[in-house]
Amino acid sequence: MVQQSYSWLEASKDELAHKVTDLHFERYADRWNAFGEQAKEKCRQDTRYHLDYLAEALLTGSPTIFVEYVEWAQIMLSSRGISGEDLELNLLTIREILDDEQSGHEAASVLDFLDQGVDALRVKRPPIQSWILDNNPLKEEAETYLQCLLRGDRQMAGEIVDRLSNDGVDVAEIYEHIFQATQYEVGLLWQKNEITVAHEHFCTAATQNIMIRLYPRIFSTTKKGLRLVSCSVADELHEMGIRMVTDLFELNGWDTYYLGANLPEDQICRAIEEYNADLVAVSVTLPIRVSRVRTLIQGIRLNDAISDIPVMVGGYPFVTVPDLWKRVGADGSAGTAREAIQAGEALVERRGNHR
Repeated sequence: MVQQSYSWLEASKDELAHKVTDLHFERYADRWNAFGEQAKEKCRQDTRYHLDYLAEALLTGSPTIFVEYVEWAQIMLSSRGISGEDLELNLLTIREILDDEQSGHEAASVLDFLDQGVDALRVKRPPIQSWILDNNPLKEEAETYLQCLLRGDRQMAGEIVDRLSNDGVDVAEIYEHIFQATQYEVGLLWQKNEITVAHEHFCTAATQNIMIRLYPRIFSTTKKGLRLVSCSVADELHEMGIRMVTDLFELNGWDTYYLGANLPEDQICRAIEEYNADLVAVSVTLPIRVSRVRTLIQGIRLNDAISDIPVMVGGYPFVTVPDLWKRVGADGSAGTAREAIQAGEALVERRGNHR
């Protein structure tokens, strides 16, 4: 039933987005006058995005994916002058159109997921204030590092990392409490419309360059004879998280083969075989890419040469939906890079015991 609903919604998203937008503007055009002539096209784009997340939630059987997205969108849109009420009216218009277009049991599953998103808008939850938390042992350094990047001072940001490294601070601590914390904070600042996309891209690129300063420490460790192949799924352009995970595996004695982002699935499978991987790590940041993880894992399982290699997944969707890794067919998941190492080594040991 859910699969049928997903297939129908996936095939109909463009048509539905136009119908929803037309009806929405017919009823509520006065609410959009302040946004100018392009408001209708912007509404259509946002509606299509809502439908993308609804479809992905259906495919994975996880309404939480849609609920989390709606809560994120509420903050993002309200910071740009579009109220939570406007978002709710748009979702209710989607519901009306979906109810008209579908019938019977197929409609029920779609509407149930959509209703859970609408309900989430009506629950007043305190927004996240910051990802640089008080219990961060490097909080002061992380805040200073971020401010350096936001004003474009990459050199000073790099010097902060150099100083921590020279003082003997563990590389994993720097990765988690400086790089990861500030990347999350940058995403939050963009969501709240406090920085631009250009700021976000600069901070990410600068951090990727600064990470290289730690490579002499990372690549000088004694090797264990274990091999990791890591990547992001096709169409996923966010790669910072999986890069950090890969680096920490290298620091812990693994030989790592990082394939980057947006590589076709057949090429990933070929690399897993070529590098004789003991473990595969796959990352996804946007929940609308989760189905790509499942497709990749299915491809691995159907390839006799690599079918028994354990696959670990990670990224934002797997943190917000703790059992999502099971639904995509993975062998495990982890919330942080250090947890990933523990989980990955346990998976490899289990595989060895079963061979």
